[in-house]
Amino acid sequence: MRIKTFILFIVLSTFIFGCDRKVKKIPIAHSLSSDEYVYFISQRDSLPSIYGISLNDYKIEKILPDTFAGVWEIKFSPLGNVALFKTADFEGTVGAGFFSIKNPRIYLFDITTGEVALLKTFDDSWSVKIRWLNADTVEVYRISGGYQTGENFKLEIYGFDSAGDLLYKREKEYDWRKGEFPEEVLDLKLNAPDGKKSVEIKNDSLLGVKRIYFWDGFKRFEIFETKWKIEQLEWSPDGMYFVFRVVNITPEVVERKNVKTGEIYFFDVEKRNLYKISSGSGFFNFRFIDDTRIVFDKGFENDAEIYMYDLFEKKMKQLTNDDYPDGVFGIPKVLGFSA
Repeated sequence: MRIKTFILFIVLSTFIFGCDRKVKKIPIAHSLSSDEYVYFISQRDSLPSIYGISLNDYKIEKILPDTFAGVWEIKFSPLGNVALFKTADFEGTVGAGFFSIKNPRIYLFDITTGEVALLKTFDDSWSVKIRWLNADTVEVYRISGGYQTGENFKLEIYGFDSAGDLLYKREKEYDWRKGEFPEEVLDLKLNAPDGKKSVEIKNDSLLGVKRIYFWDGFKRFEIFETKWKIEQLEWSPDGMYFVFRVVNITPEVVERKNVKTGEIYFFDVEKRNLYKISSGSGFFNFRFIDDTRIVFDKGFENDAEIYMYDLFEKKMKQLTNDDYPDGVFGIPKVLGFSA
């Protein structure tokens, strides 16, 4: 069994209750200190849930009460003050290889107040994904229909502001009988925060490779080429670095132990140099802590851990040490991809 880990970071401040908002919020049952925390999803109990690890003493605490269903995805805003997370009774492959999400729900998690709010409930779905466009807008993508129902694929996009209020809804249908399918939603933030620098990704279908180009505002040059999938790309808050990961997610590779399935790199804008942070088994989900530090996961199943890496000093620190015996699910565990 593989459990999904999403590396997420936020600085917790003192909780303030009683804010009046359009979206109804309720307190959640946890009491973390004002330390810096890395948030992640893990299955230490019967269902995957949100946990936090303190960067002060490295103690781990469960964030959500047991009344919530399993948590399968969580995404923090670029400012880190709020997050959206997805719960479901089940998420995985069923029947003849069909992917299914049972009773998915989308919640807003307000870090400042320590409250959550239910934003949206869905019927069983093919896919439900969360992506922040910027600090003010987050989108939820839901795909339903398809082979399982004999109907067209239906893509619904819901846009929310950072307070959880619905801004817009868009819909589009795809006839799979004609070879029409919704495009995959990737977490690639190509523009630097200052808007002057950017990254471009191009596919060479003839050679079967993908190339990453850096644009400094004056000229473009190639920095990376791979046959693997470019899964995630993020800029540092100050725009001096960007980090990306590539993965080889063929079933044959994922099911084989100790096979390299992922790599994570960073590019130093000032030095114009590309550096490899790590590689090996795992998908390397990551998130920036500040201008120079990231946290990421590495490994599958009972071998996955959380690491912190300083881009300026080029130093790595392991934050977790899962020594639970006999297959007990400790922290963290990886099921899929996202960050």
